[in-house]
Amino acid sequence: MRGGVAGPFPPPGYSRWRQDTHRAVAWEPAAEALRRALGAADSLHAWAAERSQRTVETGRGTLHVATLGPTRAAVRHYRRGGWMGPLLGDRYLDRPPRPFAELAVSEALRAAGVATPRVVAAVATDAAPGYRADLATEWLEGGEDLLALLRSGSCPPEARAAALGAAGGLVGRAHAAGLDHPDLNLANLFVRHDGEAWRAALLDLDRARLAPDDPSRGERNLARFRRSVAKAVRDGRIAWTEADEAAFRAGWSGGRRES
Repeated sequence: MRGGVAGPFPPPGYSRWRQDTHRAVAWEPAAEALRRALGAADSLHAWAAERSQRTVETGRGTLHVATLGPTRAAVRHYRRGGWMGPLLGDRYLDRPPRPFAELAVSEALRAAGVATPRVVAAVATDAAPGYRADLATEWLEGGEDLLALLRSGSCPPEARAAALGAAGGLVGRAHAAGLDHPDLNLANLFVRHDGEAWRAALLDLDRARLAPDDPSRGERNLARFRRSVAKAVRDGRIAWTEADEAAFRAGWSGGRRES
């Protein structure tokens, strides 16, 4: 079982193979491109860095955007935080490997109608003890994460409320599908306006799992989200009003009812 997801692995539409020190899983239209990438560089992240069309600095390192097969993909290297960071660096001991668990959760959510970018490739590379890992997901265009939207301060109140409602609705649908996300925050909720309405997508499912038998998961995740909001407010990066909280919470409740 990967990320609480039962059933065969890899999911339908994906291929899995061993290539030198790499254990690789790829969306089938990108499989041959991943084989070439792993043959040309020490890691998928190193390959993407050499061909990067855009870089994004995150709290856990640099994300590179590169074309992998038929799609532009955001390639992330897994980096460990916390007290084990100095001991293991970027190596992991988890079984199954983290990128494989993240892929399983992503596909289960997508099958349940929860918007999240498709995982294009997941790679675990032997690095005794343990492994190092990279993940490539579809690069989303035409929007920004919720932290960036709120930080800009340029969104009119009606549009701001609609964007927060869309983000809340997404989280509500994910919770109805059983998601337990230990790091739900403003930066992993992507929003964009498609000309008709605000749409939202869930980014970064590392350590997320499906736990439909855990009724406390939704409120626990929302408490983590509110802590991220409170920190951004304390740091002076955003303002967060009662109206903002109400719009997000109404969206969350509506998303749960829809599912």
